This record gives sequence, C-alpha cells and structure tokens, in this order.
Amino acid sequence: MSKRPKIYINGRFLTRKMTGVERFAYSICRTMRRMSQPFTLLCPHAPIQDCYDTDGMDIVRYGRGNSHVWEQLVLPFFFIGKKDYVLCSFTGLGTILVGRKIMTIHDLSFLENPKWFSRGYYMWYKVMTPLAARTSRHILTVSQFSKGEIHRFYPFLSRDKVSVAYSAVDTNCFKPNAGAAGSGETFALTVSSLDPRKNFARLVEAFKGVRGCKLYIVGNANRVFGSQSALDEGNPNIRLLGRVSDEELVNLYQRAACFIFPSVYEGFGLPPLEAMACGCPVLASDIPVVREVCADAAMYFNPLNIDSIRHTIKKYLEGMGQLKPKMQKRGFDNVERFRWEKVVRDVMVAVEKCVE
Repeated sequence: MSKRPKIYINGRFLTRKMTGVERFAYSICRTMRRMSQPFTLLCPHAPIQDCYDTDGMDIVRYGRGNSHVWEQLVLPFFFIGKKDYVLCSFTGLGTILVGRKIMTIHDLSFLENPKWFSRGYYMWYKVMTPLAARTSRHILTVSQFSKGEIHRFYPFLSRDKVSVAYSAVDTNCFKPNAGAAGSGETFALTVSSLDPRKNFARLVEAFKGVRGCKLYIVGNANRVFGSQSALDEGNPNIRLLGRVSDEELVNLYQRAACFIFPSVYEGFGLPPLEAMACGCPVLASDIPVVREVCADAAMYFNPLNIDSIRHTIKKYLEGMGQLKPKMQKRGFDNVERFRWEKVVRDVMVAVEKCVE
C-alpha cells in the first residue's frame, strides 16, 4: 500500500444520547484527535448532543434525516466517485451499500435471546447484521467472547475478517478520590441501560436480604421496572437515580461501598472497569466475558441464582475492611490493560486490512 486511505467515521451517534456504544465511538474519535490521526466525521443535519466535545474534529454534514434511512440510503451517495477511503462505523451496522467499510459488532444478544428485545428490533438486526457483515471489508468486536459469538452465529465469516478492539476507560475522568470515601450512607451501586439481560430484577430481589447497605441504581428505570417490579413495594433500601452526568457518576463510583454488575449477557461490560478506575470494588456475574474483562479483580456470583448474589454481597460487606483495599489494588492494575490508544492502534490495523 502506497498511502493510508482517508478515514471517514459514521457520526450519526453524535446525534444520540451517550450510552455504552456511543461512548465507545466517541472515545475512539477523541483519542484519534489526540493522537493526530486524521479522520472526518460524517453526520446528518440533526443537532449534535451537548455531551460530546467535537472541538477540533473535522465534521461534514450530509443529507437529510437522522434515522436508519439516512444511514442505509442517504449516506452511500456521499461516496459516489470517491476512492482510497474507508468508512468506519463504531456503533453498529453502518450502511450495507458501502463496501469499503469497517463495522463494529458489540454483541449478538438479540440472537442469544430474542425475548430480551421487541420484535421489530429483533427482526431488523436479524436481517441487517449478516448483510452488513457480508458487505464489510473488516469487522471489529470488543472482546474475545464476542468474536467467538460472531463465528458461532455467522460461521460464513472467515476468522481473519474479525478482530478484537477492547473498550477502555478514560482515567482522566474516571479516577479515585480519597476525599469522597466514607461520606454519607453506605450504598452499593449498579449502572447500566436497563433491559432484561441486565438482570436487575434478581439483584433487587437479592437485596431484600441485605442489611446496613442501600442499593443505588443508575439508568433508565422505565424500561424494566413496571407494575410487577419489586421496586413498587417501596423498598426503602433501593434508590432509582435515573440518568446522571459523568461527573455525578464518577462521584457515585468514588463513594460507593462496591459496584454490582449482575448482567447475564454482555459483549464487553464497561461499567466494572469504570468502577475499578474510581477505586470501587466490583462484584460481578460469573460469565465468560466478565471473567475476560475483570480477571482476578472482582468477586463473582452466579447471576441466575438470587441466593448466590445475596451471599456474595453479604460476604463482601462483612469483610469490607480487609477486602476493599486488596480489591482496589487489583482493580487499578486491571484497568491498565485497557487503553484507548491501544484501541486506536487496533482500529488502524483494521483499516490497513481493508486496503491490502
């Protein structure tokens, strides 16, 4: 290859509120900017959300609309007549009508258990994901576990077409604060976009038998906790905080007695690393991807067994004085394995593969 192709990034994510996949895409862009790696963000004309700092980024507004229609039917026209480029989509499908592209598959939870999702969501991704995969030059995913899932569900993909680019934590933002420790009431924290695979119903049930510690839940509660939820019983030990800013989230991580991650299926699982970076010990589901990410820095429980969840929480709280400093040290060491600069280098290797 005589020269590196021009890198375009699907910037539709900038028009959406920041959740896990948007944070992944935004952090890559921000790190590429810091590393002086040239790229251009292609965005619809919809407003960019205030949570994104795009100063210094090359942004091109193109076409109308802001939905999957823009991504699939409008964006491809931008590339007519263009050569020596690669289009990167870090939040999912990207357009199936552009061949010189890298797509990102964060997980295949919709295939693992369709009941976790609406029928419309399931059918869209069931049809479109293999089409996008077939038409991509290369596929990124965020863990070895997810790579294995991709080959399990899509055996037609060659092994060298899929590579891993782990997610990471911004340790300039997510960091410990000794002054925050021990302030206020004792609470355990859990953070996520709330949907059935996140397993919060079992966690809430397990917490009924926990004394001397409250449970703070950060996330959009309306999607999970309906009229049948244990939360409707008015449990005084459970607090729903809804969505919070990054600054508020960091403060919660710093003050929490521990962080609990009860998910039954993940592609990566970033919140445990955020907690570790803030010095918050992690209690987590004993599933392969969480073991891959958290290694020996977490205490594990069976996420399908309420007694196992409750026992692990009680065991930690009863021995917190001795366990917390040991787990904090292991957590800090574990976070060092995941750096955004490494993610960008992995992305650039994928770019090279697209033009070989």
